[in-house]
Amino acid sequence: MNQKEKLRQQHSAVIEKTVKQLAVAYNKYHGSVTEFLLQALFAEGILQPSFSEAYVKSVLQEYAVALQDEVDRIADTQVEEAFILSLMLFYEDIGSPISRKEAQKQVSATGISYSTKAEVKRLLSLTSSNTSQRINNIVRQSFADSLLYQAASQRQQDRLMELYEQTNSSKQFTELLHKEGFVGIVDSRGHRWKPDVYAKMVLRTKLMESDAQNQRDRGKETGVDLAWISVAHVNNPCNLWEGTIISLNGVDSRFPTYEEAKATGEVFHPNCQHYLNIIRDISLAPLFVITATEQKYGIDLSEYKQL
Repeated sequence: MNQKEKLRQQHSAVIEKTVKQLAVAYNKYHGSVTEFLLQALFAEGILQPSFSEAYVKSVLQEYAVALQDEVDRIADTQVEEAFILSLMLFYEDIGSPISRKEAQKQVSATGISYSTKAEVKRLLSLTSSNTSQRINNIVRQSFADSLLYQAASQRQQDRLMELYEQTNSSKQFTELLHKEGFVGIVDSRGHRWKPDVYAKMVLRTKLMESDAQNQRDRGKETGVDLAWISVAHVNNPCNLWEGTIISLNGVDSRFPTYEEAKATGEVFHPNCQHYLNIIRDISLAPLFVITATEQKYGIDLSEYKQL
C-alpha cells in the first residue's frame, strides 16, 4: 500500500471513528437519563415522582449540556484530523507531498477547518436539542398522569387506580423513552434518524463538501484544475459520474466544473460517498478514467492515452 492509499484509508476511517465516539457519547447519555428518570419517577415501581418537575428538568438539562460538550469536543478533534489528511492527500496527488507537521501548520494558520467545525457542531446540536425537548415532553406528561393517579387514590377509585397502574409501569415508560424520546431528527418525510445515523450523514456530507472546497482553493494556489471522481460502486445516479474528469475551478472549459456537476443533483449530494482525485495533467489519469470521460462528454482524448 503506497502513501496515497494509506492517507485515503485514514481519511475514510475518520468518519467511522467519529461516529463510534459519538455513539458512545449518545449511549452514555441515554443510559444516564433512563436511570435517573426511573429513580426519580418510579421509586416504588409505579409512576409517583419523588422530586418536583422543575428539579427533574434541571437535572436533564445538565445531562444535555454535558452531552453537547462531548459532541463538540469530538467534532473539533476529528474534523481537524480530516482537514490535515485532506491537505496531505492533495499534495500527494499533485506529486509534492508535505509532512503531517506542515499540514497541521497550514490548517492552524489559515483556519480553514473553522467554518466546517462550526457547521458540523450546529447540525449535531440539533439532535441533542431535539432529543432533550422530546424527553421533556414525556416528563411533562408523566407528571400530569401522576396527578390523575393521586386524585383517583384520594377518591378511592380502585378501578381507575388499577387501570392506571397497568398502563404506567416502569417498563412501559422505558420503552416510550427509547421509542419517542431518544430520537435525533425527524425529517420532512417523517423519517426518524437515530443520533449516530444522522451524525454519519452529517459528517460524510460536510467533510465531502469541505474536502472539495479545500481542493479547489489549493488548486487555485498551485495552478491545478483537474480531478476525476472516485468509483464507489453505489446504486444511484452517482454512477453516471464515476471515473470522469471535472474542472475544479473552470480553467479547462472542456469539462464541467465541480459546481456544475454538483448542481445536477446526481453527484456530491448529501451522504455522497464519492471524492476527487487531483491530477496535474489528463495523461496522469488512469486509462479507464480517460475512456469514461470520452464516453460521458462525447470528446476525443486519445492523444492522452498514448503518453
